[in-house]
Amino acid sequence: MKPERKGLSLFALTMIAIGSTIGSGIFETPSSIAGKVPDSLTIILLWVAGGVVSLIGALIFAELGSRFPKAGGVYSYLNEAYGPLPAFLYGWVLLTVVSSGTIASLCVLFAKYTHGFFGVPENLQHWLAIATIAVLTLFNTFSLKSSEWFANIGTVLKMAGIFLLLGLALFLGEKHILGDAAATAVLPTKEGGLAGAFVGVLWSYTGWHYASFVAGDARNPKRNIPLAMLFGALIVSFIYVLCNLGYMKVLGIGEIQSSKALAVEAMNTIIPGAGQFIGLLIAVSVFACAGLYILATPRVINQMAVEGMFFSVFKKNHPRFGVPLNAIILQSVWAMLLVFVWGKFEALYTYVTITEWFFLMLACIGIFIIRKKHGNASDGFKTPLYPVLPILFISIIAWFVYKNATSDDPSAYFGLIAIPVGIAFYFVFRKNKSVPSAE
Repeated sequence: MKPERKGLSLFALTMIAIGSTIGSGIFETPSSIAGKVPDSLTIILLWVAGGVVSLIGALIFAELGSRFPKAGGVYSYLNEAYGPLPAFLYGWVLLTVVSSGTIASLCVLFAKYTHGFFGVPENLQHWLAIATIAVLTLFNTFSLKSSEWFANIGTVLKMAGIFLLLGLALFLGEKHILGDAAATAVLPTKEGGLAGAFVGVLWSYTGWHYASFVAGDARNPKRNIPLAMLFGALIVSFIYVLCNLGYMKVLGIGEIQSSKALAVEAMNTIIPGAGQFIGLLIAVSVFACAGLYILATPRVINQMAVEGMFFSVFKKNHPRFGVPLNAIILQSVWAMLLVFVWGKFEALYTYVTITEWFFLMLACIGIFIIRKKHGNASDGFKTPLYPVLPILFISIIAWFVYKNATSDDPSAYFGLIAIPVGIAFYFVFRKNKSVPSAE
């Protein structure tokens, strides 16, 4: 049987961009952010800033995606700008830190909200998280079409539930959103300040660029990949700011800061007993989001292997379903290991975020090199207000990475250690012109 015909639509690509972004952040991170900057106005401004940064990044990536409409996303852009070493390092950290860490964190959160339904004791939640990774891995080996169906249905249901929570919170909440800003400014805060709080914000916004990873499976990628990233960033920014306003209409900053399950407590405040429904929504949300990461990111490992930058066994696709099965399995096994290494949700997303945005910054720096190599003329999308927007994006992310990498939190900088390890592996792989097979 021949592999399925490729052809992810603009709608499916936008659902990947949105679904890969809206997973856990909006339900979990507002509490930790409030613990670092417990001021209503500052919190809202941070979420707005995160949306602006994401939109600027999406505009830059839209040009990159238009110029290089092939599978691999950031990996391909880094390769075009700098050559094979930075591109390899991105694929390396995607496997060892970013994607696998994201899958692990989402499945840990899924286990937190569902262990009661499955009768799993709290001290065995890690095993439930690992079982969740295994189930999602099996699902994503069936076919591209089943994965597209999963992405579309899961994201639409998640969005419907979020808008229900939004509507109830904004219209039935009784608190003044910014009325307690001055009073709450004296609440005790955790270490980290703005840069530490921004970790949770950028974690929540990460994902709009994942549509570019499946460009090789897209219809009309030169047009649809940029549009999907832009639509995804805009829609997510709008939702996140409204969600935080909704939380503040229902709960005070002190309650948000001390909350263990923010969305559940907000729903219970509006309609007593309804928190169980929102808990189920969170479980569905993170489950679908983890599935999207398992779908999208193995394409990068696959592309590296095709280009001779990784073991050749990972360039093979399943003969029936057409998916990069070996790359999917490799990623999922590593994600299972990370569940045990880090364990806690906040440590996992902090571990991921600084490293991922460091490479997004490198890709955006690459736009200057690419324009110099290939010229400014392009028949596709062009970054508006060039070079102002790229410089602004690079400056913000450079500040963010530096402040966190020099902090006292090991989870904030530990992922960056994978980079020198990856450099060593790169030179081992490059001793031969073709990478040795792992078979």
